[in-house]
Amino acid sequence: MTASKLPLFSAVALTLALAACATTAAPPANVTRVVSTTSFGMCVGYCTTRLEISEGEAVLIREARGGRGASAPAPPTQRFAMLLTAGEWEEIQRLAAETNLSAVPDVVGCPDCADGGAEGLTIETPGGAESVSLEFGADLRRAQALLERVRALRERLTPQQ
Repeated sequence: MTASKLPLFSAVALTLALAACATTAAPPANVTRVVSTTSFGMCVGYCTTRLEISEGEAVLIREARGGRGASAPAPPTQRFAMLLTAGEWEEIQRLAAETNLSAVPDVVGCPDCADGGAEGLTIETPGGAESVSLEFGADLRRAQALLERVRALRERLTPQQ
């Protein structure tokens, strides 16, 4: 390459490199839904939750049960929904795509032993679903970032008493 063509070549190479850095990769489109559940066995009141997260929406469903021998019926099922921005969904979708639940056992620890509660996480794709059940609030290294994001979303949707 001649000395006169070197600056032109360098400018073109630099432009292409900067353009490649400026583009963001599209989020993985194969994750269609993330479902997170919680439950507590020795509980009166709202003892189970189901958080369903999909493109554009998060829905939290809380179910209750009455106490033993209670004459009053259990409180009604509650449903709370919120719209998700495209950015929120893309973040959750990316975290779910980076989470490999097939690399962990179906059950981790002792969910709801000694009434500590249980938590479940399911990642759904067109090809099927992968799930794990663990102790409520426990850490799970292979899914920690997704668990934290889902827990924060559940907290936002749960009414403060």
